[in-house]
Amino acid sequence: MSKPTRRRIEDLPNEILLHVFHFFPLKALIIGRTLSQDWRRLMPLADISPIRRSLLDFYLTLVSSPIFPQTRPWVLANLQPFDHQAYIDDLMRQHPYVPETFRVWILEWPARAVIGCVWPGLPNFYTRGRSVDNVHRIEGTNWLAPVPPTVCAIPFQNCTPKAEFIPALFIFHHKNATVWLMLDERDTLRNKVYTFFEGGNVLWDEDGSTEWDDIDADWIGWQRRTWNIIEAAARERAEKNEPILQLETMPPDVPFVDRWYFSKTFRCQQLQAHPWQQRDDPEVREALLFDDNFGHARGFGELIAVDILLM
Repeated sequence: MSKPTRRRIEDLPNEILLHVFHFFPLKALIIGRTLSQDWRRLMPLADISPIRRSLLDFYLTLVSSPIFPQTRPWVLANLQPFDHQAYIDDLMRQHPYVPETFRVWILEWPARAVIGCVWPGLPNFYTRGRSVDNVHRIEGTNWLAPVPPTVCAIPFQNCTPKAEFIPALFIFHHKNATVWLMLDERDTLRNKVYTFFEGGNVLWDEDGSTEWDDIDADWIGWQRRTWNIIEAAARERAEKNEPILQLETMPPDVPFVDRWYFSKTFRCQQLQAHPWQQRDDPEVREALLFDDNFGHARGFGELIAVDILLM
């Protein structure tokens, strides 16, 4: 009697493969493309979720760029493991809505492919000066790093009769900007990523507070724009004949110091970031101004110590 032939998954009929691809997480889709030419050909035809398809397309954009390998040294040298599901669970215990694109990114994105130094498994000290090239190392602080994460309450439509708090997740702090992922479920705010630049630190309405703000429609949109900025920085360094930093060219024995760099304190024309669970505390609610009198705003809250690289 002849032995039964063992069939491999690659040998399944196309109709079944297309159905199976629908259930693949992002990493399986990435790996699956490398298994055979047939799989690579079939995957674009499969009923993959729009979020996973967009993340897969973005991943392929990254790895096909000649600049991408030059952005890896600092990331690969500093990655630390964390509990991905616990991270999402912690967020949802504080607020029941987390944008699906961000959720899938946390749970399924390959850590070795993160960009912009933004990831819960990367450090959150502030870096500047000679250790920053804005290609392999971005100037600023990674505020996804503190684990467990904190959902923040930021004023919305402040200094108007409609003043209220909305939930948001602090993403990144550049010296002149802060980046926030909106967790509010209203259609006008849902999924958006707001970047508040210096001079525009109040979220007045869905369209942003001033012409200095950047608003991305969703998390993938912000990731794509971040990558465009990184590519532009790489081109600028090439034009100036400035090399992209590698680990061996970074300054050795860089000193650290604790400084009050980001504040949860609310002051005139500064963005507040009290924990969402404290939004009903009387002192916290004093940050909401129901008229246009900025003079009523006073400082209170908590200062956060951040490690800063002294360069």
